[in-house]
Parts: sequence; C-alpha cells; structure tokens
Amino acid sequence: RLLFVRRGGAGAAVVWAPLPAVSLSSLIVTTAPFLLLFWAAALVCLIEAARRGAAANRWWLLLGVSLGLGLLAKYAMLLFAASVALWLVWEPAQRRLLRGAGLWLAVAVAALILAPNLLWNALNGFVTVAHTRDNANLGGELGNPAKLGEFLASQVAVVGPVVMAALVAALAGALAAPRRASAAVRLLAAFVLPVLTLMTVEAFLSRANANWSAPAYVAGTVLAVAALARWGRWALPLAVAVNLSAAVVLYNFDVLAPRLGVPSRIDPAKRLKGWPEVGARVSAHLAAHPGARLLADERKVLATLTYYVRPHPFDAVKWNPSGRIHDHFDQTTRLEPGAGPLIYVGEWRDVAETIAPDFTTARHIEDIRIPLPAGDRVVTVWLFDGFKGY
Repeated sequence: RLLFVRRGGAGAAVVWAPLPAVSLSSLIVTTAPFLLLFWAAALVCLIEAARRGAAANRWWLLLGVSLGLGLLAKYAMLLFAASVALWLVWEPAQRRLLRGAGLWLAVAVAALILAPNLLWNALNGFVTVAHTRDNANLGGELGNPAKLGEFLASQVAVVGPVVMAALVAALAGALAAPRRASAAVRLLAAFVLPVLTLMTVEAFLSRANANWSAPAYVAGTVLAVAALARWGRWALPLAVAVNLSAAVVLYNFDVLAPRLGVPSRIDPAKRLKGWPEVGARVSAHLAAHPGARLLADERKVLATLTYYVRPHPFDAVKWNPSGRIHDHFDQTTRLEPGAGPLIYVGEWRDVAETIAPDFTTARHIEDIRIPLPAGDRVVTVWLFDGFKGY
C-alpha cells in the first residue's frame, strides 16, 4: 500500500498466504516465521522513515527494535544490511540517511537488543556462530552443480510457478534498466537480490536449504504482485489458484498423493512422519524402566523425542564422545561415569560395537520400524547401565 496502490496491499496479502512455503510452515514450529515477521516490520519501518524525513524518529526506533528481534530469531537478519546497502547504491538521494542520526539510532537499538546474545556467545566460545558455520558446510569439497540445480528448482516450489515467473520478470527488468524502473521497484529488488544471490552461491559451493532464501520473498511477493497486475486481471487469480491447489495437496498429501500419482519421496513433511509412533513406543520402554533417562546420539532424535515422549524427558542426555559442542544438547547435557539406567534410541547405528562397550551392561530391546510410503522409519532401542566413561 505504501509503495504502489491501496489495492496492491490486499493483493500482496492474498498472494502471500497460500505461498507453498508459507502454507507448509503453518504445519510445523520453526524460527522462520519470527524472522519473516521482523524482516517485514523492518522493511515497513525503513520505508516510513525514509518518507517522513526529520519527523521519523519513532520509525527509526521501531526499525532498530525489528532488526534486533529479527537477529535474535536468526542471524540471517544481518542480510537486511546488505539490502539497505544495495538500495543506497541505486538511490543516491537516499544516501542522506547515512548523514542523519535516524539510521544510526536504529543500528544502536538493534545492537543493544542483540548484546546479551553476543555476551553469552563470548562467554561460551561463540558456539552459536560455530553452529551457523557448520550449517554452511563450507569446509568440504566446494562446487556442486547438482545442489545448485536442486536449490534453484526448489525456489519455484517455495513460491509457486506463477509468482516466481512474475518475480523473475520484475527482477530482470530492474537489473536491465535500474534507472528506468520506479523507485518502489528498485527498493523491493534491493531486498530480494542479496538474499537470493548469497543463497545461490552457497548452494553451488556446498548446499542451501530451500527455506534459507525465505526473507527474499517478503519484498519479492510485493514485487511479483506489481508485475502480475501489469500482466492482466487474470494473472493474480491464477497465481492464487495454483498455490491454493498446492496447499490443498500439502495439507492432505497422504490421501491425495497416491490418487494424483505424486511420488511419496517428494512429501515435504516426510522427515516428520513416524515420530509420534516412535515416541509412543519409547514412552512405554521408559515407563517399564523407572528412573531410566533417554539417551541419543543425534540432535534430531533427541529433540524430536523430547517432544513426542510422554512425560517429556527433559532430563535426556546426548551421547558425545568427541566432547565438541555442535548443538544445544552437547552444551547443556553431560554423561557422567556410572550413569544409568539409560534407554538409548538411535537411527542406523552399529550400537553393539560403537556404544555398548562403554557400559557395564548393555541389552538390545528392539528395533522399531514404522512403515511409511516414503521409506520406513527405523530406530534401534537399547538399555544401558553403568557408563564407564568415553
């Protein structure tokens, strides 16, 4: 509404809600919605502050709050600064903001909000930074055209083919002739390109998850809607209809996929399937061994079962013979000599040779196999006691 016309705001909202990435994210709990919320708020605050000039102190303050809270959600909020920089390159008139106090007030407020997080990291070996570096996975063999192709294809799935086509057309026009594009188009393009460019490079060098580019589509959706409006009255309803159809399939995948001939391996929620049933079985084993604690050697298994096991095993501990801190569980749990009894749950692991020798007693309880269309969920369950030490 601020950048184009009043009806454009409603159009952007209608297009945003059924984006495949948004509809899928509505089914799970992640930090991404918080990042997107504060990214969108920060963009609105920046636009308002730039429009209002000297009377914009409130908006600069709100921009700082939005940036700070966004950084607490995910460090990817730092890319907002890269977008601001590109916008200032394209808009020489806006460089006056660098000489005013407003922008620096926002930076100071954001830094103040982030300060406790940075202090905690400084006192704990910057483990969050190390975890982020591990996710980037730039230490291995660099250059992966297959992963690049997979990432680019995934972006079409993230926003839908019609929205992506409109966004690509709008970006191509802005890049081909930035001076001829409107100020609104240049602004939005500046908040799309840095994120998409960085994640595309990351995908080629190593790998990039499809959702890592999500902040680009806050501005990207508005830019795509502006392009759709120029294509004709049919374009926006088509984009919404295609993505609503995808949302219906996502929400009812198990029922509709076989009827539509959609292969189960592309089920976006396949990594979540089977865990409730595993949690119920593990709950029964813990109940049968009073005082036993849950043990796992993977963050995924430990976090998932902490949720699905009843009562929640908040005293669960992670197997970590290396002593390195890779995640929250490595830092906050420790297996002391003599510990036990422990119910170990793990995936595809030769437990008898790798873990069992470190305990006085070790007994294989069962292998849990949950049949699933995309491949069975299989975990092994052991009972350990008398930990000897790593």
